Amino acid sequence: MLRLLIVSTLVVGALLLPVALIRANSAGAESGGAVQDNAPGLIRNQGRRDDTPIIGCAIALHYTERIDLYFQAINDMVDQLGFDSLVVVTPAFQENARSHEVTLTLQPGFSPHRDQLLGVLRHARNRGMTTMLMPIVLLSQPGEGEWRGKIQPEDWDRWWLSYQGVIDYFAEIAEAVDVRILCVGSELLTTETHDDRWRTLIQRVRSRYHGLLTYSTNWDHFHVPRFWSYLDLVGTNGYFDLTTQAKDREQPSFEELRSRWEGIRDQILAHAAAHDRPLLLTEIGYPSLPWGLKDPWNYVNEKLAKSTPNVQAKGYNAFLSAWDDLLTGPPRGEGPGRSRFAGVYFYRWDPYQHGAEDDTGYGFRGKSTINLLRAFMVRRNQRLLRTR
Repeated sequence: MLRLLIVSTLVVGALLLPVALIRANSAGAESGGAVQDNAPGLIRNQGRRDDTPIIGCAIALHYTERIDLYFQAINDMVDQLGFDSLVVVTPAFQENARSHEVTLTLQPGFSPHRDQLLGVLRHARNRGMTTMLMPIVLLSQPGEGEWRGKIQPEDWDRWWLSYQGVIDYFAEIAEAVDVRILCVGSELLTTETHDDRWRTLIQRVRSRYHGLLTYSTNWDHFHVPRFWSYLDLVGTNGYFDLTTQAKDREQPSFEELRSRWEGIRDQILAHAAAHDRPLLLTEIGYPSLPWGLKDPWNYVNEKLAKSTPNVQAKGYNAFLSAWDDLLTGPPRGEGPGRSRFAGVYFYRWDPYQHGAEDDTGYGFRGKSTINLLRAFMVRRNQRLLRTR
């Protein structure tokens, strides 16, 4: 019998809200509040076919003090940008890299309550979006240099049993609200050679969940997992370095950045094709920091650098140009390489940030990137309407 440790408290000030009240609040938020009018010129995604590559956006369902902001975020993704899919990134925790127990702490700043997670996923479906659920493991008290890609539990058997319980929990939620894609793991690099463990876990999930399955490996590690044949999609994040220059004034030209992305594209599409699976880019994004194109994975601003939203926009512009034909052309199966590409999720929509001077994160609200994405989605969705 599996043991899944769940700590369930929602703290508001000094009060603990009972589960019944949390459910009531979640149900009320599910209506999503007022829906904004479409942005000028926006063509909605009604023309999207089921075999068209996904263009979606991520939310990190972590700080849930204002759960209503996540419902509004979904409305804005659809009404302002025309995104057709949502990935919900949500955490489980282990203490440090040597811990063997993975837990869910259901309170703001940790993991969302089950009803909050269900409500967000349902609201996305009600707004016409497909959904993906991506649990991740965070370390609550990491040692120096530790992160989920470097876990080394003292007892691997106990770690896998604990992790299996967490994935069972999310598989049940995914099945309950018809999530289209469930990600069974993310960036757990030291586990990726545990082929038998992953195969056992994947087979177990298949007995509980009937949608598509993927795993999200790291940009520099996509060649390591050998269990892709047990999954439906090859998943990797897209935090590839585009330059060796860490200073904004020394950034390469647009043509050089696009060429770098074109080389990456050929490499990862070929990798997915070798495993006879479509490629899903599970996360792509750039922090608004001077080194955002050199180390897109590094959002930690220890040097207190000023926000550089132009760096973020350069990264997005290069990606959109390099992948344009696969993202905006005919549906999959009607063009070279198209059946090998499942789509992309942009990281991320931050409901708490609006592009202020101190907003150095991945969020693109209030930054020039949002205008790039809006123009791209208008053109893409117009094409889809013409090919219906």
